[in-house]
Amino acid sequence: MAEGAGTEEQFVLRVLDEALADKLHRMLREEITAHGHIELNFSDNNQDGVLTVDGMPYPVKLLNLPTVVEAYKTYDDVNMVKINDVGQLLLVGPPGSSLPEGPESADGVTPPMRNARQRHFKTLPKVDPAEVTAAERDLLALLSGFAPGGMTITDVEEEFAVDEETGTGSWRPLKSK
Repeated sequence: MAEGAGTEEQFVLRVLDEALADKLHRMLREEITAHGHIELNFSDNNQDGVLTVDGMPYPVKLLNLPTVVEAYKTYDDVNMVKINDVGQLLLVGPPGSSLPEGPESADGVTPPMRNARQRHFKTLPKVDPAEVTAAERDLLALLSGFAPGGMTITDVEEEFAVDEETGTGSWRPLKSK
């Protein structure tokens, strides 16, 4: 890639207002040529914004998809070339509506991915933070060569010895010299 050249990013545009979706589709396909104006502005958090279409403001939220979706392009309807991985969804709501909270979309792109995170991925266990801190402290003590609280470490040197008569082996303490 040439220096200074930007990378192309793709996202899914989900429009909840059916009339707006039809209008945007026609504007992007250039079926409407009569001075259509589209403007997209984001606030400081780069997740919430406003899509203005012909002077009418619509609330917008940039959400992460629960899984990555691959995008393909074809020129001959036979051969397909992967062009990008899509990981974000631009959700456009009706004027004056509130959009879902949080950084991630509950649904994926297709109907089988409805509530994907809830159905397909294991929920994180609830663990007491004090328990995590104690386990971390004990692990760091072990790595530093010390015993965790309430324990002692006994270092015993062993060797694996094979009994010549039976052919079986076992670990035995080393005999001191």
